[in-house]
Amino acid sequence: MLAGKWVWIWNWQRCEGGDASRVAARLHATGCAGALVKAFDGPRWFDQGRAWREIAAELKANGIGAGGWGYCYGNDPAGEAQRAIETAQYGQAGLLVLDVEAEFKSKPRAADALCRGIRDALGPECPLYFSSFAIARFHRSFPFEIFGRYCTGTVPQVHWNAFRWPVDQSLDWTYEDYAALDFALEQAVPAGGLYREGIVGYPYPDEVREFARQVRARGSPGASFWSYEHISEEMWQAVASATVGEEAEEMSSAEFDQLTASVSQLAGRVGQLEGAVAVIRSAPPPVAAPPGRTYTVQPGDTLSRIAASFGLDGWQRLYDANAGVIGGDPNRIYPGQVLVIP
Repeated sequence: MLAGKWVWIWNWQRCEGGDASRVAARLHATGCAGALVKAFDGPRWFDQGRAWREIAAELKANGIGAGGWGYCYGNDPAGEAQRAIETAQYGQAGLLVLDVEAEFKSKPRAADALCRGIRDALGPECPLYFSSFAIARFHRSFPFEIFGRYCTGTVPQVHWNAFRWPVDQSLDWTYEDYAALDFALEQAVPAGGLYREGIVGYPYPDEVREFARQVRARGSPGASFWSYEHISEEMWQAVASATVGEEAEEMSSAEFDQLTASVSQLAGRVGQLEGAVAVIRSAPPPVAAPPGRTYTVQPGDTLSRIAASFGLDGWQRLYDANAGVIGGDPNRIYPGQVLVIP
């Protein structure tokens, strides 16, 4: 099962040069239970420079769980299901994650064919997850109900650094939306984005720890982080200090005495703060600023069309705000890119 801390791996050769013992050592040092290694892309195996089965076997030999994931497009659900089946059977993956995003919008039949094909072959006990949009209210045409019917759980992509939202708001909306879709808390295993790309910067280490704390407090068994090749040393340290899906250690008598003494010292200051608290409570609450707007590029989109839909005066302003994501050619944008709306 997807419990504890897991790290996604996209390009194996970019992770410690593809040395499984070094990858395992890094994951052990940061308290991670396993790695989610990309196995297939659509109906084709993903080229990792060596057989996926060998990578998984070496990770497991070093005491690290090995899950397989693949990006699915829905154009050939039978072929994509077959690759997932072979990842579990031939590759001996401990669990499977289907990365399913914009391509499955308004395609419930493709979602059903993909998941049903996997379940028919692997049975109901195989740990099968789907990873998709975190804030479901913005993606109502996505077949969440179909994937939920077949999957053990969901891995919502809570990349709050890309959303440019506070981590607590991102998680609040994620859990609220998935609860509305009848997913139990223990079925949700959020993925945090620990990467820097274009205008998207690394999150702060305290945010990573807060992300893990809130995930645990809400009853989720684990969390994952995207991705090994993008994580900086500072982010690795944050992962190491984050606690997910683990029981708190029992407090020793000495620690309890120290805590009691600290509480006693703080008690003397409470009276001094009561007046200030009363003043704060009497003041009107601040009005929260709305979160920055973003838009996920869909097939057939152009910058001009997106700019017009948001009432912008031409596409140039939209391009200037997202040049780091789009690149040098404003005529080339791709489905799945997240654009900031100025």
